[in-house]
Amino acid sequence: MPETTAQQRAAMRRCLRSFGQVAGEIGFDKPLAHYAEEEAMQVIGAIVSAYTEAMALNAPRAQAASMGQRRSVGLSADAFADLEDDIPW
Repeated sequence: MPETTAQQRAAMRRCLRSFGQVAGEIGFDKPLAHYAEEEAMQVIGAIVSAYTEAMALNAPRAQAASMGQRRSVGLSADAFADLEDDIPW
């Protein structure tokens, strides 16, 4: 498994409940290898939806953190202030 961030691991943990609900509807005694395609798609849909939802909930915080990192590189208030010097015509 590739290395994951804390945010991704938290999102994965949030998938467990959705997975458990769908697996419970299908039946915990049924081996995964015996799932019909529709049942497998239900499980995948529940997991993907829960993961996407969890990542979206954390997106504003992640964006704010990354924007804070970008600002720390020392950009001026007007990043385009010296643009005239760079125009070749």
